Amino acid sequence: MKGSLKTKSGLNQFLLFVCVAIVSFVILSFIGGLVVYQIYGKAMGMKGIQDLVNINYDHPNAPDFIRGLQIVQFISLFLIPSFFCAYLFSEQIKKYLGLKPPPQALYWITGIAIMLLSLPLANFLGVLNQQLPLPKALADWMKATEAQASKATFALLSHHTVKDLVLNLIFVAGLAAVGEELVFRGMIQRLLMKAFKSPWAGIIVSAILFSAIHMQFLGFLPRFLLGILLGAIYWYSGSLYAAMLAHFIYDAFVITVAYFMPETLKESDKPFDGNMLVFAAGAVVSLAIITYLLQWMKKHSVQRFESEFADDSVPVKDHPF
Repeated sequence: MKGSLKTKSGLNQFLLFVCVAIVSFVILSFIGGLVVYQIYGKAMGMKGIQDLVNINYDHPNAPDFIRGLQIVQFISLFLIPSFFCAYLFSEQIKKYLGLKPPPQALYWITGIAIMLLSLPLANFLGVLNQQLPLPKALADWMKATEAQASKATFALLSHHTVKDLVLNLIFVAGLAAVGEELVFRGMIQRLLMKAFKSPWAGIIVSAILFSAIHMQFLGFLPRFLLGILLGAIYWYSGSLYAAMLAHFIYDAFVITVAYFMPETLKESDKPFDGNMLVFAAGAVVSLAIITYLLQWMKKHSVQRFESEFADDSVPVKDHPF
């Protein structure tokens, strides 16, 4: 069974992966949700697992409850679907997922630098995102989904003890970096590259999906940018570990800033009132630097599309699974 579906088309593999991820998430998140409810939910006054959608984020046990759900999501949506499908699609699972160190140590540093130096550009895109002229009904819906999606994050980041900081670095930054990179770069990006027969088509479309699935549309553009950068870091380095580390450092930096400057959590919802020209100038400098660093990675990259997909090339006659 190992590698039995490796010659299927990229589109068929992508659809299969989506189906596996949905089934795994629905079944295992229900079971995991029951476990988390038994441990923390009853103490929070929840009457049943159906109350998972109406969590009291002000309850003292809410952070532990949310972290329990994060572990369930990590296992059911990220870990199991990625490794199970990699098992079906390849005879070398670690190689298929890019779980290897980059060929040069500088890739670690360059990946981190790209993500941190992208902050001015990401912030500028965030301002533009919020100022896009949209129909009132659509704008209201986006704000509602943004508020709902942000509640759990705010509940975790609003606690200001050293213990909370360490736990947030592990559960918010760590699980997201490992899990999201496994799914969106290790699996989805690879499958879309194969489907489109183009590295950059796979990077861009997977970045769109990466941003959209967060259901925080007021931050769609900056998250789309970050998805592209992480995709490029992975592709040019050939190492998912490099993308994971860059992702973790970026999230850890944001979490640490929120810890020492909690007012930034409230300011994120306020309209921009700064000097737009200064903001734009910082974005231009940021874009220039990260473009240079990406060009350096590209120049020294040993990744080649043909060799990367040589073991799972699609035959002329390929039948749907």
